[in-house]
Amino acid sequence: MLLRLQKGLRTDLGRAWSYFRLHGIRETLAWLKSREAPVTFQFLKYAVLGVFTTLIQLGLFTWLSHTWFPAHDYLVDGGIPDLIKEKNAVFSNLLAFPVAAIFNYAANLIFVFTPGRHSRRREFGLFMGISFATFAAGLLSGPLLISRGLDPWIAQAALVFTSALLNFVCRKFIVFLR
Repeated sequence: MLLRLQKGLRTDLGRAWSYFRLHGIRETLAWLKSREAPVTFQFLKYAVLGVFTTLIQLGLFTWLSHTWFPAHDYLVDGGIPDLIKEKNAVFSNLLAFPVAAIFNYAANLIFVFTPGRHSRRREFGLFMGISFATFAAGLLSGPLLISRGLDPWIAQAALVFTSALLNFVCRKFIVFLR
């Protein structure tokens, strides 16, 4: 599997280099920004949009967990009971997630993938369903990994990586045309 990934990366880099030699920097940058870019560059664009999506979700979560659903002890004299903090953190995440996912759908539609495999409604439903499934898996598996002795930061990094990879593959081969 790793060898296939390395070969694919070399192939995509070679393709980009050949394109650059034939067309120059300006045309190559336009090509790499287009939906016709090799898969490696498509994944890089996908990852950059994922960073923006994460910032939107974290920003909304932070705002909600500091205003409407307090989830931090320093916001209330005497602190907040753990059960309330947990509930408020879940509410904040559940409200922040769809906003970030809708942004991600629109951005991926414009910059990364080619629509047309399904009707727009079905495409959106599949996109959101896959997003929610990986979001839920992350929420549920994080505590499981930590309870098995994995450091929380390593567990989170593993979940982010596997979620991004799974989302990319599902969106590329199930949701969008290419």
